[in-house]
Amino acid sequence: MTSVNAVRALAGVAAVTGEPDWAPGCTSHARYLVRTDRGEHREDPASPHRTAAGETCAAGHYFVSSQADSGAERAVAYWATGAFHLPQLIDPRLSRAALGVAHDDSGPVQSAAVLDVQRGLEGTGTYPVRFPAPGRVSPYTVAATSEWPDPMASCPGNPGPLGAPVALLLGPDTTVRNAALKVNGRPVAACLLTAQTFQGGAEADTQAGRNVLAAQGAAVLLPRRPLPAGAAVRVSFVTTAGRVSWAFRVR
Repeated sequence: MTSVNAVRALAGVAAVTGEPDWAPGCTSHARYLVRTDRGEHREDPASPHRTAAGETCAAGHYFVSSQADSGAERAVAYWATGAFHLPQLIDPRLSRAALGVAHDDSGPVQSAAVLDVQRGLEGTGTYPVRFPAPGRVSPYTVAATSEWPDPMASCPGNPGPLGAPVALLLGPDTTVRNAALKVNGRPVAACLLTAQTFQGGAEADTQAGRNVLAAQGAAVLLPRRPLPAGAAVRVSFVTTAGRVSWAFRVR
């Protein structure tokens, strides 16, 4: 859980405890992904690689790679820079989690990691959660590629990669109306994703993205360009409960 808790510390939320009883299921689903060369939140009942244990963790975050030595650290970095994976990774209600990794040196998928971020949700959580939290130094500059739903659908006309996400989790009954971003004191264009405004490339994508954001009253701001190393960043969200502003730095 070291990599997961490093991201949670960057958000100022409590560390999670690894749940040993769940880990075998996550490893089983990771093994299923590398053996079937797939990336999915299910296991085909007809597959010889399907297991009941793997099904228990299949709904969690997954990461697949063509690199045989890819592991948990790279997977967590991907989730931390994904607009729709990040809010679940830093959920203040999450107290327990499980992670499984598997490798296979044949086929296009040679490494997989699976993280259970659902069964360990407890209580109501303390909000707001800000990521990166005030005064923190973030190692992330670029948003994850191949994120699903694709946030680029809500950022039309953007030719290159987006910057790493900045997130505000408000909990129930509060929403974000707009937001602004400054990098090194200068305004920077950014795309705001909320449960009320996100538009995916298809109806199913829109609904999936909105559900993730609505679960915690989350808003995600994506700079239209990668954040420069060493930058000072200031962000301001206008919410139905007032303005929330803070500053952080990029490593």
